[in-house]
Formats: sequence, C-alpha cells, structure tokens
Amino acid sequence: MTDPSWEQARELARAAVRPAEPTDLNVHGALGTTTAADLCALGPVPHAATSAMDGWAVAGSGPWRIDATDGPLEPGHARPIVTGGVPPEGADAVLPSEWGEVDGDLLHGDAPPAGRHVRPAGEEAQEGDVIVASGSVLTPARLAVLSAAGHDLVRVRHAPLVRLLVTGDELIGAGVPAAGQVRDVMTPMLPPLLAALGAKTSHHERVHDDVSALVAQVGRSDADLVVSAGGTGRSSADPIESAWDRLGADVRFRGVDMRPGHPVSLAVLPDGRAWLALPGNPLAAALTALSFVPALVAGFTDVPLPRLEQEVAAAAFEGRAGTTLVPAVRTSDGLVPAGASRPHMLRGLADADAVAVVPSPGLAAGERVPVLARVW
Repeated sequence: MTDPSWEQARELARAAVRPAEPTDLNVHGALGTTTAADLCALGPVPHAATSAMDGWAVAGSGPWRIDATDGPLEPGHARPIVTGGVPPEGADAVLPSEWGEVDGDLLHGDAPPAGRHVRPAGEEAQEGDVIVASGSVLTPARLAVLSAAGHDLVRVRHAPLVRLLVTGDELIGAGVPAAGQVRDVMTPMLPPLLAALGAKTSHHERVHDDVSALVAQVGRSDADLVVSAGGTGRSSADPIESAWDRLGADVRFRGVDMRPGHPVSLAVLPDGRAWLALPGNPLAAALTALSFVPALVAGFTDVPLPRLEQEVAAAAFEGRAGTTLVPAVRTSDGLVPAGASRPHMLRGLADADAVAVVPSPGLAAGERVPVLARVW
C-alpha cells in the first residue's frame, strides 16, 4: 500500500476520531474547552449606560449645584459618579474630576458635549450578537466576555484525554545512559507538547517492548485517544503492529511520505478510540506529534484542521520526501533551517521558532514556506 502524503495523513487522522458529545459547563470551569455552538450575547453589553470617568454626572450648563439625592438629575445640577457607575436619569454627560472645581456646593467647569464620557448601553454588543463562534477554544479573555454577556453555562466539547505509552526496553529514566541504554526523553517532552496541542495526558506509562503489556495498558484505559512513542519499526522488537493485530484494530495508515517520522502510524480500535503511534526517534516523535495530534484534536472537537501559516525562506530548505519537516529559526530576512535536526537529535528543535513544511523539490531562498507554529 502506498504511504499517504503528509496532507492526506492529516485528513485521515481528523476523520479517524468521532466528535465528542457536547456538554454544558459553568464558565468558571470551561477553560481550554471548545465551543459546540455559537454563543450570543444574552443582553446588551454593557447592559446599561455607564460612566467612563470618575467625576460628576451633569445636567444642563454650569455652574452646577451638587446634590446627593437619588431621583432624576435636574438641569443645573451635578452628582458625583465613579467609573462604571450608571448616570442618573436626566444627566447629559460626565464631567471628569480633573476638569471640574468645587466651591462649596457649586461645581464649576466647561459643560461637556452631550453624551461625553458616557459609555452607551450595547456599545460592545447587542443582544443576540455572536460573542464567541462555534469551534473556538475558550481562553481567559473569551470566558470573561461570555460572563459579561450574561452566560453562566456554555455548551462545549472538552479537550481529548490521552493515554500516553512510551515503549522501549532500552530506556532509562535518570542518569547518563550506559552502552545499550537510551535516556527517556519522551516523558519530559510529550505530555506538555500534547497539552500545548490541545490534548490532555490522563495516564502516562513506560511500557516494555512486549505485545501483551501494550494490549493490557490500552485495555485498562478510558482515555479518548491513545498515543504511543516507539515500537513502530518493522523488526521483531517493535510491538505496535502485533498489538494492533491482537486487538483487531483498523489500521488507517502504516507510514507516511514524510521525513523525519516516516514510520508514524494510525489505527482505530474496535471501541472507536484512535491510536497514534509515534516513532521512537525523539525529533521524529515531536514532529509527527506536531503534525497529527492537532488533526486528532480537530476531529474530537469537530472543528476544521488548522490552516498553516506562511513565511518567507531566507535560505534554501532541502526536500527529502513528499514532505520534509525542518525546525527553523526566524531571522530579520526570514526563516532559516535550525542546526542539528536529524531524527535522533533535538537541539535544532529546542532552538527553533517554527517548523517548515517543505515539499519534495525543496525551497529556495525568497520562496514562501508553510510552517507549523511553535507551541512549546
């Protein structure tokens, strides 16, 4: 079977995931979720005309007699007001504190134009206006504007929960590795990377290169997605394919026309969960996660695949496959490849500002280059 292109594999990954059922959450607990419907203002924002300044609400021309009553403001009268306060009925404008001078019970100053320093009701939004569109990730600012628009509950889809499995008998978790050992770099790298890409690691295990161990770990997980790192090769020591056979998984692709990361694979388990198998080389694992985890999240939250940004190449980028992913650094002239970016190396990615998505012919300096934005 021909390996899919990078673009095709991203579409296959999105299509492999069933959208989560929407749920209603309190705005205080909805950070990071994705809206499942357009959320509209439940009333005008602001709900009433308010003062934009500390000072006095004034009616008519000055000087104004300062009063402290609660009724409508009569012409020639003024009443103290603070920022955000509702001007009394009859007020024409607000005179800022620094523009007025008090002499006894009289306020002197130039009369401001009608409506000056008053924020009208509905200035930011009218009732029924879409405040946050469907498919938006709820950020602190969006939660604040939803609260201002009157929302207590919001209809959302939560971020997918991931069962993360790191395979490899040769991995060690601490110290300098001896011959035949490899330091586990997936454990410090992948959970925060998954979180930055919109997925939350619910369980994280290091697993031996053993089919039964892998099957057992997946079977006891109630996470929405499975992501593994390592074990995607074709040797007898690589257990992913055998685990999928034993589980009866529906393999959607077994390799992608890309470098690094060609062995990346995707299957759907009989219970409907997608399993993304990342390669064991650390740069390949990071770049395939950057490529395909956003597609899985898009499928789960029922939103389109994110569009790639475009930048200018300031140096040549080599294309070594249908798609080559190259960690890159921004300079004053544009994007240039970062150093030390072979599949087992991470220093280039650690220094990178973005990842260039390079087509097979490569790119010359001055050409436009699609990029995966830095999320780490």
